[in-house]
Amino acid sequence: MEGEVTLFEKPEELIRWLDENDLLMGLEEMDAEILLNYMEGHGYSIGSRDGKLVRTDICEENGEVEDYSIDDVIDAVCEWNYELVLEASDERDNPSDFIDFCRSQSRYDSYKEDEKCLDKMFDKTCYGKEVEELATRLANEAIKRMEESKKLETVSENVLAYQIDKKEMVR
Repeated sequence: MEGEVTLFEKPEELIRWLDENDLLMGLEEMDAEILLNYMEGHGYSIGSRDGKLVRTDICEENGEVEDYSIDDVIDAVCEWNYELVLEASDERDNPSDFIDFCRSQSRYDSYKEDEKCLDKMFDKTCYGKEVEELATRLANEAIKRMEESKKLETVSENVLAYQIDKKEMVR
């Protein structure tokens, strides 16, 4: 039988659990609050059970509980934030009146502020590290191709110069 779930209701609880379990994400209280608020806003809560982080569906009385890593929490919240930014941007660009525009702009600005914090958190996840490694590899490949292209360019310039020299010698 599985143990009881302890839900995190305050940012400090999440931070403490992460620290106690050596998941050194370096989250600030505001970061943890953003994560908890987005999870709750999407019908979930996070907590712990048997020493593991879990996500609980809070929309149902006996909602599903599943193991969930902090990397997955941050990734999900980043995705939700992205969707909300797009939605607020669309509403802002197509307001019914000025008041509607102001509300949409305020929501958009708030989501963009969250995005700044979330981007920093995402960089610390396994997904963020994978993206960084991929970007580095692609950049190195692009640089290598550019260098090879310059070598070919130099060779073609030398061939052209040689041909011009040959023509001038014949004259």
